[in-house]
Amino acid sequence: MLQRLVSFPYQLSIIVLFPLLSVAWGIGCYFASRLSGSEHRAHRYMVYFAKMSLRLARLQTSVAGLERLDLNKTYVFMPNHSSFLDILLVFAAVPHNFRFIVKEEFFSIPLLGLTVQSSGQIPLDRKHPRKGLQSLKRAADRLRQGISVVVFPEGTRSRDGKVQEFKTTLFVLPIRTRTPVVPVLIEGAFEALRRGSVLLKRGPMKVTFLEPIPADAFSDRDRALYAETVRKSLVGACQKPIHETKVAKEDKNERALRGAASRFFGVF
Repeated sequence: MLQRLVSFPYQLSIIVLFPLLSVAWGIGCYFASRLSGSEHRAHRYMVYFAKMSLRLARLQTSVAGLERLDLNKTYVFMPNHSSFLDILLVFAAVPHNFRFIVKEEFFSIPLLGLTVQSSGQIPLDRKHPRKGLQSLKRAADRLRQGISVVVFPEGTRSRDGKVQEFKTTLFVLPIRTRTPVVPVLIEGAFEALRRGSVLLKRGPMKVTFLEPIPADAFSDRDRALYAETVRKSLVGACQKPIHETKVAKEDKNERALRGAASRFFGVF
């Protein structure tokens, strides 16, 4: 009871400030895309918004595995999904220029819909398969343009924090474009903000980029196998405590690369 009373001002400030910040940033994203004629600037605004939101909420966040990524390559990033915070964490942590495949319902929410549309995020209609395939084609076009793509392979948030089964159709995207999939392990977000709750619980959160899994060995008929390969990578990484990093021993060059990337991209 005492803990709830002590945390009440913090929870109240988050509940009040986050919507106001979202409105201000949403308007900024919309006009940034209109004035510049480019969605790239609006996307960068969303990245800044995510980083600022996490800092204002005083959430402990760390990033690992950046040394596994080549900044000159394009990837399909596939994070596990258990909390609304996952979206903010992905925007703040992924060092590449990317577009998110998000459920179509986001585009019908006042202001938020304008924000995601103006920044070039990709709507996915989960109820109509044909429209869903059109979204994948649009994502494939982005990959061919050198823009990475992020998608939650589980399709929706986990109710218990465990990695769910993957939507195998999504793996047609990396297979047909021959783009490596990067499994992204998000830890601590489920405990910080559970599904259906608006109350934040401060604790350590971590985003780990696992080893990219090439698509070259898979065909359309192998998409279920590809999905299971990526899922096993995430499940295996989940078995380690949050303070441990599933990274092989690094030499001096690798440590330097990771430090440079962290400083350059302002990782918390």
